[in-house]
Amino acid sequence: MTSTTVPRWQRGSTVLLALLTTAVVLLGFARPDRYPPAIRTQLVVQDVLVLVVGVPALLLGVWYAARGSTAGRVVWLGALAYAAYVWLSTGLQVPFTRFFLAYAGLFALSLFTLIGGVLATDPEALRSALEDRLPDRLYAGALAVIAGGLATLWLAELVPATISATPPALAAETGPQALVSHFLDLTLVVPGLAITAGLLWRKRPWGYTLAGVGVVFGALLAPTITGATVALLFVGSVTVPAVAVVFTVLPAVLAVALAVGYLRSLAGGGHDPADRPAGATDAPR
Repeated sequence: MTSTTVPRWQRGSTVLLALLTTAVVLLGFARPDRYPPAIRTQLVVQDVLVLVVGVPALLLGVWYAARGSTAGRVVWLGALAYAAYVWLSTGLQVPFTRFFLAYAGLFALSLFTLIGGVLATDPEALRSALEDRLPDRLYAGALAVIAGGLATLWLAELVPATISATPPALAAETGPQALVSHFLDLTLVVPGLAITAGLLWRKRPWGYTLAGVGVVFGALLAPTITGATVALLFVGSVTVPAVAVVFTVLPAVLAVALAVGYLRSLAGGGHDPADRPAGATDAPR
């Protein structure tokens, strides 16, 4: 069965990650100059949403995962993936400040806790819990569409710029740090989603596990993406094409819908020990 215990070091590192994240974000609010002016607004929006969405997801996820909840484990792993992405992105975008080592530590803490949590998960048990309840081909197709849309969005900027040997408009307006998201998405997110879609399409056990982590990651990132886009449109001085807004926000909204459906499939299958009445047991097979 899916691992129903979370090792003590993973529980401790998750709580430490949540506490350090809260401290770094709150301390950062007292130093508004820690971010470059061109991207300050969207990064402050990101910080607020990390506190409001990311930290609660981490703590609630690990709490339920430690009680044996499969859905809680998936939320926990997705929240760790979200934390790793946020702190890697922040560390690469922001010039050196007193927060640099904190960003490095938060990224490392979230990454290695995520790796430990994924390795401790039994993918076969998760597949058996979802195989007859989750529309796996639909989810695989949706993940492939998100990956393809994201790749198209960024390559539509980067390929013409590469051919003409001129910086993309966004980089010209805000500086080279604007391309960090392009780099991370094209090297990590897009390939990860594409591989997961392929595994899920073929009903491979790891496809079900990685799909859950991926859609929860996307759902947690959705408010950050939407908030940053709104900030760019109404507060920032950056030109944002309408097509970029659509292809940025739409996949995020789709990820939320996929995450809700995934977690409902887990809960509806009766495979979540933490959601059962006290004393309830599986029926004999």
